Amino acid sequence: MENKLIKIATYYNNFDAELAKLKLEENNIFCFLKNEHVAQLQFGIANFEIMVREEDKELALHYLNTQEDDLGKSMEELNET
Repeated sequence: MENKLIKIATYYNNFDAELAKLKLEENNIFCFLKNEHVAQLQFGIANFEIMVREEDKELALHYLNTQEDDLGKSMEELNET
């Protein structure tokens, strides 16, 4: 069976791309940043693409789009969990 890789997101700065990559890796989804080194050479035209296995697409998009960070929660909300 072939593990086809597909692009699920594009970021225009390294910081956002790395955050998304870490979020996926924390949830055991294999991913990598395509064009990471090329984008660093082309300052101002960066184009970081997150690649995942095709079978992980739906789950990866779920984590990137719906999982909330604790940064926006109040201390009371954090203590409840």
